Amino acid sequence: MYSDLTSAVFSGGKLSNWFKLHRGVRQGSLLSAKLYLIFINDLIDKLESCQQAAFIHDLNTSTPVQADDISIIATDRQSSQVMVKICEDNSIRWSFAFSAGKSQLLHFGKSTTGTDVLLYNEPISTVKTAKHCGIELYTCLKSMERTIDICRTLRTTVISLIRLGVHPAILNPIVCSKFVKQVCYPKALYGCELWGKLTSTEWLMLERTQHYVCKNTQGLPRRTQSDMCLPMIGWFSIESYVDEKKLLFLGRICNLPCESVSFRILIRRVNDFKYNDGSHSNLGFTVDIMNILQKYDSSTYFDDFCETGLFPSPLVWGSIVKTAVAAFEIVNWTRRINIDEDFVAFKTIKKAFAPHSAWTIALKHPNLRKQAHYLISVCCLVRDNGNGQYILCDRCGRMFLDPLVHAIASCDYLDETRDNFLCEIININPITFSIFLANMSDEELFYYLLSCNSDNFPLETDQLETFQAICVRFIYTFETLLQD
Repeated sequence: MYSDLTSAVFSGGKLSNWFKLHRGVRQGSLLSAKLYLIFINDLIDKLESCQQAAFIHDLNTSTPVQADDISIIATDRQSSQVMVKICEDNSIRWSFAFSAGKSQLLHFGKSTTGTDVLLYNEPISTVKTAKHCGIELYTCLKSMERTIDICRTLRTTVISLIRLGVHPAILNPIVCSKFVKQVCYPKALYGCELWGKLTSTEWLMLERTQHYVCKNTQGLPRRTQSDMCLPMIGWFSIESYVDEKKLLFLGRICNLPCESVSFRILIRRVNDFKYNDGSHSNLGFTVDIMNILQKYDSSTYFDDFCETGLFPSPLVWGSIVKTAVAAFEIVNWTRRINIDEDFVAFKTIKKAFAPHSAWTIALKHPNLRKQAHYLISVCCLVRDNGNGQYILCDRCGRMFLDPLVHAIASCDYLDETRDNFLCEIININPITFSIFLANMSDEELFYYLLSCNSDNFPLETDQLETFQAICVRFIYTFETLLQD
């Protein structure tokens, strides 16, 4: 607490006269928080003891408070008026005033007519949407409007970030993706832990938005196959992102003290789900989280918690969740590309769900970023799988199916470049690696170079990095020389 200070007001470019502050508490100080708790606890006790609030079984959930934001939850307008009157009387006793203009009333469910809820004899405005603690609330109980807003927010924030310079033409896409994941996703998907069950249409809208973001982050064409562009930078589906947040939120609740309201609500809802007649089996966070646990084969942890009260620590639970989500997504992605003919060539190039080696080597060698972008674009092409027509090369007069395979393996016009490429491969050592590459067919060699990995031949770390840099540099060189 301070005393005998002086202060002034600066407004419109002018400074007022200095005046004395005899006594007060600085905002944000430890004493400020303690005094606020002393003030707010009495009000919360009065609101809970009035018996007009909303209950979940025997738990009073009437007044969730976040800092100085007070929410009142009631089942009808009459109960709301009683609770608002308690707040009004308390403010008069403490010599302060709530702002009726800033207060809002949300009526969830079907709209009904009735008397207004008054604060200081002024009606509180009824709205359809309101933001509380950063989370947008919608009275219509339908999530489509919220999903549209999320898609719009994610797109606009990513475009704004790109315009500020977080662009694949300037930065490595791995760096760009970190900016997007740490800035845009938390903004657009804030509060996704509390979402209910979304429809397939809503998930499709969210996934398409993520595909748009992923392609812009890597500078890939709009019509690039989504199952190609996502693994190139190591992104899973947006549904898995939301599921992971929900599971981590569950872990935080399960590690709360037993007397906390959130913990007690969870236990009652779980018991209601297990021992109810099933009439509410499709509603609520608890039902949703039980389905997610089954989806990722993690139900045993929660079953043990219900029986013993023991749950993994947040750090351990976070590791378990990330591993389970990644395993599920990789299995699904592998299944999809194995049944689609468009991915026959791609699955020989990209075998791991992690950022492509071309992007990682471009992090260490920024001068290769342009060449890496070209290699990634080539990887994401859909090939005819041998059903195409032969084309005559106007450089060497030979027929070919794939121009890049022809440039790397057989075009006489590029003999000198090919010799330089082979010399650099031989210099990597051991010589058996060069023999290993020489025994491949033209297409196998081409796909092996596009992968930028020595999967079937062990190389030292520095040798592998050299090989990756050679692949990125020479594939770009072959194509540019052939086009010139």
